[in-house]
Amino acid sequence: MIDPFANNHQSMQIGELVIENQEDKIIIYGDINLLLNDIGYEQAKQLHELSSKILLAFENSSLYNNDEAKSKEKDDQSGKIIDNPFL
Repeated sequence: MIDPFANNHQSMQIGELVIENQEDKIIIYGDINLLLNDIGYEQAKQLHELSSKILLAFENSSLYNNDEAKSKEKDDQSGKIIDNPFL
């Protein structure tokens, strides 16, 4: 199980679903078929544990909880007001 947002080198797989960990994002791609059997149940438990850990990371993050602490350096907008060139 990955430690969400803790590093840039962890990954895991549940079925054909790939989860890559990074410090600023979690990348999830692929697909999964949750069949109504023992394997599907184990995969569903893994998905539940992973999503719980991701939500907990959000809740414990001061960056997410504090609007003023959000990084402006990763923001596309400079905060400057510019004239509209189309008017």
